Amino acid sequence: MQSERNIAELASDVAHQASELLRNEIRLARAEAMENVRHMGDGILRTAFGVALAGSSLTLGLFAGAYLLGMVMPLWIGGAIMAAIGGLSAYMIVRSGLKALSTEKIALPKTSRQIARDLNLIKETVTP
Repeated sequence: MQSERNIAELASDVAHQASELLRNEIRLARAEAMENVRHMGDGILRTAFGVALAGSSLTLGLFAGAYLLGMVMPLWIGGAIMAAIGGLSAYMIVRSGLKALSTEKIALPKTSRQIARDLNLIKETVTP
């Protein structure tokens, strides 16, 4: 009879600890997700800045370059060359911002590692 009570107490204790562990894992996942959202916000900001930069300051430089090239070739060819340079520059800036929006950051790697450690701890505690 005494051993049954100990097993019951042990099962109750394991259930309580597993419940507490689950609450802690949820807190960790929430904190990690919020951190990832902050990083994604930074990527969105950089992307928007890149688009704004491509739309304003590069336009002036492209006009100046087109007029400069227009001195040695037809103006429309100089404009086409400068448009290609501007498009490539804008592409590189926007791509840099989009790279920061990678879905790999949503995977919650810290939470996954912690859950794996917790599962191993539970297995070691439960197995005789």
